[in-house]
Amino acid sequence: MRLSLGGIQHKLVLAGAPFPGFSQPLDGAPSTCLLKPELGQYEDLVTNEAFCMRVTRTAGLRAAFVNVFRIGATPCLYVERFDRVTDADRNVFRVHQEDMCQALGLLPAAKYEDNGGPSVAAIVQLLRALRGPFMARDVNDFIHAVLVNFLLGNSDAHGKNFALLYEPESGVRLAPLYDVVSTAAYPELTQRMSMALGGVTDPAKVDMQAWARLAEECQLSRGIGPIVRRRSAGLLRAAEGWRRNALHDRWHRDVIDAIIEVARTRAAQLLES
Repeated sequence: MRLSLGGIQHKLVLAGAPFPGFSQPLDGAPSTCLLKPELGQYEDLVTNEAFCMRVTRTAGLRAAFVNVFRIGATPCLYVERFDRVTDADRNVFRVHQEDMCQALGLLPAAKYEDNGGPSVAAIVQLLRALRGPFMARDVNDFIHAVLVNFLLGNSDAHGKNFALLYEPESGVRLAPLYDVVSTAAYPELTQRMSMALGGVTDPAKVDMQAWARLAEECQLSRGIGPIVRRRSAGLLRAAEGWRRNALHDRWHRDVIDAIIEVARTRAAQLLES
């Protein structure tokens, strides 16, 4: 079963923060955050996404800021919007963004590569075509993000889960990551990846040869092997660090251990191939 977690998660679009409180943006006022309450559709989904997003940031990628809190007995994920800016008078303004389907002129229904959606190579080509001041870094960060999603078990990293952000000062560039969730933690969901890695969509078959083919497709350095191995080791360190934090601060759940086991298994595939 292919099911987009982002599409079925309940979301509130609000202004403010958990403390001192939220407000509802009215009459066209910009929101500043998303609130995702966990209503039982997937066990520990809030912890899952919070952990994955925090690991992603610690691994060196730009990602939306998240936090976990409760409203009554309901766990909630607070996600700070990255497409907003605040001036000196605390006025909030929208910053234009568009996901990769929009940027490539594709319908939202085509967000998965096997449904005609973006491939890794197509997104790399788009980032290069923009020729912005961060072009080289954005290509590098996007490939790094593909690796992070693979290691964390996020098979739902499709074209609408990557975006361009039109920053007022620096121009268009790759937006911070969002909606990083380990779908591998839920066996009822397909593990077939949304975008192929070197022609492979089964994560159990992704090895360094697949990454070498992906590098060729994207016209990347032939020396991608050491980079993938180094970044895989860095992600495992970040994951262990956040597990210790979760245990210390008492937000640990079994799903964190399951995600780390997925990451270890997939990193081993790469290191041993």
